[in-house]
Amino acid sequence: MAVFPEKRFFVPEVIQTSQMDCGPASLKALLEGFGIAASYGRLREACQTSVDGTSIDTLEELMIQLGLEAEQIMLPADHVLLSESEALPAIIVVRLPNGLTHFVVAWSCHANWVQVMDPGAGRQWKTKQQFLRDLFLHRFPVPAEAWREWAGSAGFLQPLHRRLRDLNLPEATITRLTEQALEDPGWRSLAALDAATRMAAAIIRAGGLESGEEAGRVIERSFLDNRTPPSLDDGTEPVLPIPALYWSVTPVVESYQVGTAPEEVDDGPAEQLLLHGAVLVRVTGRRAEPLIDLDETIPEPAPLPPELAAILEEPPVNPVREVWRALGQDGLLTPAVLAVALFMATLAVTIQALLFQGALRLSRSLNQSDQYLTGVAALFIFLIVLLLLEWPIAATTQRLGRRLETRLRIAFLQKIPRLSDRYFHSRLTSDMTQRAYDLRQLRTLPSLGVDLLRLVFQLILTTIGVIILQPSSALLAVLATVTFVALSWLTNPILEERDLRLRSHTGALSRFYLDALLGLIPLRLHGAERAFRREHEGLLVEWIRAGQDFSLLSIALQGVNALLYTGFVVWITFSYIIQGGEVSGVLLLFYWALSLPLLGQRIAEVGQQYPTLRNRVVRILEPLGAPDEVETEPAAPAAVSEESTESEDAGAPSAGVKIELRDVAVQAGGHVILQGINLTLNSGDHLAIVGPSGAGKSSLVGLLLGWHKPAGGDCLVDGEPLQGPLLRQLRRQTAWVDPAVQLWNRSLLENLTYGNGSDPNASQSFALEAADLYDVVERLENGLQTPLGEGGGLVSGGEGQRVRLGRVMNRSGVRLVVLDEPFRGLDREKRRDLLTRVRRHWRDATLICITHDVGETQDFERVIVVEQGQIIEDGPPQALLRRNGSRYQALLKAEEAVQTGLWQSAAWRRLWLEEGRLTERDH
Repeated sequence: MAVFPEKRFFVPEVIQTSQMDCGPASLKALLEGFGIAASYGRLREACQTSVDGTSIDTLEELMIQLGLEAEQIMLPADHVLLSESEALPAIIVVRLPNGLTHFVVAWSCHANWVQVMDPGAGRQWKTKQQFLRDLFLHRFPVPAEAWREWAGSAGFLQPLHRRLRDLNLPEATITRLTEQALEDPGWRSLAALDAATRMAAAIIRAGGLESGEEAGRVIERSFLDNRTPPSLDDGTEPVLPIPALYWSVTPVVESYQVGTAPEEVDDGPAEQLLLHGAVLVRVTGRRAEPLIDLDETIPEPAPLPPELAAILEEPPVNPVREVWRALGQDGLLTPAVLAVALFMATLAVTIQALLFQGALRLSRSLNQSDQYLTGVAALFIFLIVLLLLEWPIAATTQRLGRRLETRLRIAFLQKIPRLSDRYFHSRLTSDMTQRAYDLRQLRTLPSLGVDLLRLVFQLILTTIGVIILQPSSALLAVLATVTFVALSWLTNPILEERDLRLRSHTGALSRFYLDALLGLIPLRLHGAERAFRREHEGLLVEWIRAGQDFSLLSIALQGVNALLYTGFVVWITFSYIIQGGEVSGVLLLFYWALSLPLLGQRIAEVGQQYPTLRNRVVRILEPLGAPDEVETEPAAPAAVSEESTESEDAGAPSAGVKIELRDVAVQAGGHVILQGINLTLNSGDHLAIVGPSGAGKSSLVGLLLGWHKPAGGDCLVDGEPLQGPLLRQLRRQTAWVDPAVQLWNRSLLENLTYGNGSDPNASQSFALEAADLYDVVERLENGLQTPLGEGGGLVSGGEGQRVRLGRVMNRSGVRLVVLDEPFRGLDREKRRDLLTRVRRHWRDATLICITHDVGETQDFERVIVVEQGQIIEDGPPQALLRRNGSRYQALLKAEEAVQTGLWQSAAWRRLWLEEGRLTERDH
């Protein structure tokens, strides 16, 4: 086993923000636990594209690629936590109360406790019984010979010996039973000894058997009775003296007879066993660098794919440095002056205490009223000076807070459009909304820093005052101050971790609020309220627990600090009195000594606010630190100039783009969704794409829009790879109509002009006429100024599609047109008319139309049929119709059969809804 001194004692906490993130979260926790910095955001993005984060096989491969010595194994459940199995730390599969499987990190065992990192709840300490009860037990067929070879090795025998010793069996008995089992070259003897041991342990836990000699006799008798194949009663059913649930391995045929699925039976000649156990990927340490022999040439390891390299290369976010950089944009003079002013104000407060002590002493020597008035006036002037000093400090602090929030808010809003599509697909919309909402908290950061700096100055000056009054207690005063600083420094990481768990649960909870707002009506219609509430309640319970843990820990730390400082106060004061200190100094010393615990408590309170704000800043800065979409690609060819990418309205090019796809494959979530795609479109070609739902049609055009990246092959536009600035330029020259295109809760006019810049040549009348929107304008109460509602909720689906079409009809410089079910929700005649207008308007552009209306594609020069992620037919529609066995021909005939045999059937009643009135029409 590898030695890994860098392994942490406490497993790092990583909280998932969606149900599918338990794999990436567990992987990050393992990597961080072994000192390998990994970006959680990049991990999640990789799991949305080339990596399947829900597969334990994929997680094993990722661990090895990212620098860990990992191995996937399957063990009997009672072997997992034994030190002899060397199974921990590991990612292991457990079963949730709802029956679904879930990844957790089993980090270490201490006595009867297991340290577990559950991505859904954080770090937990579970008893061994609780942990084993939650394990997901898998069944897997293995060759009997392979299992016997493993069972005869130390990996099985050492845990088995440990289990026998735990039952207080003598060492001689253990050795004798093991040797008898090993004498059998078959699998049954070792399996019987394992099952007998497990059965005896269960009987002992139930109180039906004593450990020691009695347990040994039961184990030996059961072992001897089960070394041979079971006898048969009535010639049909097998009789196993040891119940089946105690066997970790059983013959496949016998398992089938007692209820195993038939597909698990192997008809091959080799005997097959069904292995029952827990599935885990154990880590034995960081992958060691190979020893280099100067006389031997060792090939360099293959470079990591870009998605995995980004996981290790992205630097961690330093919130303090980033906030300080934002504050320093106005120069460092303001913070420096503010710090000096704070020190002066704090020094004045200390002087104030000395003045009040002096006033008490002088009051006995002042005899005249004018002397009293002079003293009072001097104190009053001093207080006025303090007030005048505090005024600019407060104003400057508020100004810094407003500027900090404004700068980061602007940076956040500027960054969002530059992020890649995969970034948003790997994060919840509600989580991003929560981050934007938390921006308002940033204005409190300067105030928190000012309060902390003031308290530190006051603590230092008060400590100096105590030392001056009581020099013999100097060491005690310094010890008190150092103790508090050390406690704050040591406890802050613990508080940060608890608070981050709370923040992550808050972000995950926001998904339920957003889903409820967006889908309240469907939830009620489908009776899904109880299921929705149950899922929400499960996460809400974890959020409450996280909040309670954070609050209890904060209160406990405050209590410890208060107790320590109270002891220091009593010690310092009594020491001063016992040593015969001046009576006039007792009150001041007691005041200053009593201020120490109060200052310490206030610093602790301010310090406990820091983790909350720090985690909020980290969550806000995470999108700002993500690479721009263009930055994630290699440099664009020299032919693509910066001027061309910056000019959005440089005029319409003379022709469409040329597209070449050469043996392209696309992956999503580790699954292949497109493969072997070879397609060439010349400039100005109009192409129709048909195929069943889920065939990969939208994924194919998603390559051109940048939603997907080729996992293999080449995607060329005008002869150059589609990446970097060229992708950005193509997007600006693309007209895209899709039901998924967002309609905003703004006026119809704003929706029509959205995304088209300030093109002076744009004619709204042309867009209204081309998209047939005049009747929509007439129906809306305020015409073009009428808001359309969120997602276009105040217009029908067909009207929304026409609004989307009108938006792109005004777009200038279009070279590529992508129509993905562009006229959904419209009648057949309207679809045909609008498609004709669109093709006429963009006759010189390259046009791709995805549709399920196969009949409409007969007017295209070229049609391709996509099925199961592949192009199975390509050619002119008339040629495809004449081809025997053509899939295109079959789709068209099926559509015509539905039209003539179903929709035109006399069995239907014809109801016509127009302008809010429902009428019935004849056939």
